[in-house]
Amino acid sequence: MEQVAETSRSKKFIKDLGIYAIGNLGSKLITFLLVPFYTFFITDPAAFGYYDICVNTVFCLIPIVGMQLSEGGFRFLIDTKDKAVQRSVITYVSTVLLRNALLVTVVGVMAGLFVDIKYLYLSIAFGLAQTLYDVELQLVRGLGRTKDFVSAGILNTLLIALTSVLFVAVMDMGIEGVFLSNVMARFLVLAAIELRMGIMRKYFRRSAFSRSLNREIRRYSLPLIPAALCWWFISSNNYYFLQYFRGLADTGYYGFVGRFTGILYILALIFYQTWQQNAIEQYNSPDRDRFFTKVFNNYFYLLTGLVVLFAFGLRLNYFWVIGAEFQSTSKYIFLNAIYVMVFALSSFFELGYQCSKRTRYILPSLVIVAVVNLTCNYFLVQLWGIYGIIVSNILTWGALLTYRAFDTRKFMTIRFNRINFMAIAILVIFGVLYYVWSGPVADIVCLSAFLVLYIALAPDEFRNIILQKLPFKRGNT
Repeated sequence: MEQVAETSRSKKFIKDLGIYAIGNLGSKLITFLLVPFYTFFITDPAAFGYYDICVNTVFCLIPIVGMQLSEGGFRFLIDTKDKAVQRSVITYVSTVLLRNALLVTVVGVMAGLFVDIKYLYLSIAFGLAQTLYDVELQLVRGLGRTKDFVSAGILNTLLIALTSVLFVAVMDMGIEGVFLSNVMARFLVLAAIELRMGIMRKYFRRSAFSRSLNREIRRYSLPLIPAALCWWFISSNNYYFLQYFRGLADTGYYGFVGRFTGILYILALIFYQTWQQNAIEQYNSPDRDRFFTKVFNNYFYLLTGLVVLFAFGLRLNYFWVIGAEFQSTSKYIFLNAIYVMVFALSSFFELGYQCSKRTRYILPSLVIVAVVNLTCNYFLVQLWGIYGIIVSNILTWGALLTYRAFDTRKFMTIRFNRINFMAIAILVIFGVLYYVWSGPVADIVCLSAFLVLYIALAPDEFRNIILQKLPFKRGNT
């Protein structure tokens, strides 16, 4: 019976992983393709620079306006199938969100009357659209409609692409067209979700207010606001340090490397979304720690393989994928991929706080790593430039990983196994090879040797999970 339950959990996890993968990879591919499209029709770099400033500012304010109710709504919905509780959660979240949206609109309009800020109203519209969109999709996800959640993400990206063609290419609206396409796409998706699911029609009831439940949601969501701001600060200050100490050229190179290792980040995000849902569902199971340990160790081993395959595979194709002026950036790929790996592992332990609903414990760790990040950036960027930023990131998220691995023991216990220490050894060996031996032949030899070693050392559970997704099964002829 235990084996059947374990198999059922694994199959569900893999199924959910596939669903999230389809949604994220499809939407992100379209997003990547939009970059050359925009640069073809909008040739002024300063326009893009100002747009980036507006968007970064908006994303800084979204956690405050949305009060992180997207996370709170999801967490409390996924725990229950009781319609009355679902109505209470959605009613409270929607009421607070609409009140905040109205307040932001009024304040924004008043500010526009006295201060001349370019794209102010478009930025406000984008911020409100993004906030409502984020919360609505997490409510959909919390109701167990994973496929609708993924479909909404794909639809949003397709609509952005289509409206971008209309506003940017046909109507030649420039950056204003980029803003409008993002705003319109999100509101159209919200309308589509309401037509399909009728969330407001079915669940919004003024009579469904529950003071005790509302208090619990606030207790869960509010600590996530400063945590989200810390995330934003840590991820954004790298560029400012690099620009100040090394200039715009190195800043551009670093951003370029980040776009490629962003592929690994997307894969980590797919896992995070899948694991977040499954971890919360399995948190109260009697064999929770054993199951969590199994998932973590397999994830650790998978990330090791992705880092090596990604770094050597990308460098092998750098000569024709990347322009000549950016060829030198290949030397940063492996280390930056390790940074993404450490970041992904630290995010795994964050779910201990979410599963236990003790989100207030998240903030102290982020404050500590923010200090670590600032200190490392200040000293290392001056010494090593781009390498300094990457090493700083590894140390930052490594510190967070270590802190959370110990701090979350009161919520869950994850045990490392010997395979993971062997995986670290493999990572170090091939990292050294990456920097001392280069060229197409070297990359092919290293990739071949790695694949043989990686498959030979793979734990049985990991190997079985992979084989389940292949179009054949062992023993078939």
